Amino acid sequence: MDNNEINNEIEYLINELTAAVKSLANSRELIAENNYKRATNYLSETEIALQAVAGRVSKIKLII
Repeated sequence: MDNNEINNEIEYLINELTAAVKSLANSRELIAENNYKRATNYLSETEIALQAVAGRVSKIKLII
């Protein structure tokens, strides 16, 4: 993986983290509205996304 690929990967990860933050905000709003089922779905999806991000970060870390 060259520097350009690493930079692209980091940009992708930033976008994924931004989406996760938005999902957490949505979950917080749903919890405030006592809509726990939808909040749980958002949180589950966010957990999966964060695990994927962690895996990609580990890959980059091994390369550099």
